[in-house]
Amino acid sequence: MSDLKAFAERLVSLRCKDVQQLAEILKEEYGIEPKQGAKLEDLCVSEKAVSRQVRRKMEREAKKKRK
Repeated sequence: MSDLKAFAERLVSLRCKDVQQLAEILKEEYGIEPKQGAKLEDLCVSEKAVSRQVRRKMEREAKKKRK
C-alpha cells in the first residue's frame, strides 16, 4: 500500500508540462485518451497550489502520528 501512496504523491506533485507528457505517453503507448470533452489544461492546477496542498497534507499526517 505504501508504494501506491508514494505513487499518488508523485502524481499530485507533477507540473502541468509533466501531465501533458504523461498524457502523450498514455495515448501513444497504451491508446488511453482523456474522456471526450475533457481539457488537459483544466486538470492542471498551479504548481504552487499543488505543492501547498501536498505540504499541508503531509503536515497533518505528521501531526496525527505525533499524537
